[in-house]
Amino acid sequence: MPNVVPTLAMFFGLMVLAAFVPQPLTPATLLAAKAAPPWALALVAAVAAALAAFVDHRLVRTTFQIKALAEIRKKSLFQRAEGWVKVAPFLTTAAFAALPLPFIIVRVLMPLSGYPALRYAVAVGLGRAPRIYVLAVVGKELDIPTELLAFALALGAIVSLAAFVRQRHASRR
Repeated sequence: MPNVVPTLAMFFGLMVLAAFVPQPLTPATLLAAKAAPPWALALVAAVAAALAAFVDHRLVRTTFQIKALAEIRKKSLFQRAEGWVKVAPFLTTAAFAALPLPFIIVRVLMPLSGYPALRYAVAVGLGRAPRIYVLAVVGKELDIPTELLAFALALGAIVSLAAFVRQRHASRR
């Protein structure tokens, strides 16, 4: 069995980085699945996602104290959406983390709804684990060429960086 510690460390780092610089985790998961067992990747992903969720929770709550963003919360659509997520917050968070749904909705609404950070982080971690596990199993079975995965990973990082630079440039105008 190959030494999986460097692979898991890289994967953990990419999971945490994805919370700050949005990029698809599929290439990283498929690449890491070449050296690490799916259960290990799922465990690392769950821990990394839970840690990142604590940061998300605090960041969203702090950001929405800005007057312009606080005004958005007064809109009827926002209030309805916030009410919907309060129906089953743990299940909603875990489902959005596990399924290919727009997680940004939960990432914003749960902290603002007053849902506790610890429960939010646990739900995110538990939701991410099966998603990453399935991707890792598929990666093991398909054995996609390493060069193609590395290219996809690099392309995702370049696109994210370009979007960040473009956004910063636009905000300076």
